[in-house]
Amino acid sequence: MRKTLFAAVDFSYMLESAFKQLNVVFSFIILPTTFLASQQGPDSTHYMQIYRSRELGQSYITSVGTTLYALGHALWLMLKIRPQVIPGTCIPICSIAFVFKVLGIRWSCIFYVESIARVKRLSLSGLLLYKLRMADQLFVQWPQLQKQYPRAHYVGRLM
Repeated sequence: MRKTLFAAVDFSYMLESAFKQLNVVFSFIILPTTFLASQQGPDSTHYMQIYRSRELGQSYITSVGTTLYALGHALWLMLKIRPQVIPGTCIPICSIAFVFKVLGIRWSCIFYVESIARVKRLSLSGLLLYKLRMADQLFVQWPQLQKQYPRAHYVGRLM
């Protein structure tokens, strides 16, 4: 059975219905401030909360403590779930998966799809995953981004 971890998504119901026929266990990591219309899914769906590394507008200096707290919580979640696939939207989860990969404890594949709104440069999450080579695959939706970041894969517009 394939275990897939999705972080901080409000569109989880679309993903779940798209893969309903597959033998997949979905674990959704949501922020305490995220509201999902329904957190009830099939038996193969689990919802868990993770703390934010940084609130919008929070300074980088003060975010060090909250990031360390989020990393500790991400470590606990990764050991509990042991996902095979991680869409890279949550940097603490990706960081823990990357550390496991460096240590030779690899059970997760990280991929990141950059927002279609990002035309000229990557987002902070995308940039961290790209520069630190944390993501196994990084997908962009604009050809000029692929030219600027050659390790990224141009896939066209996804939505």
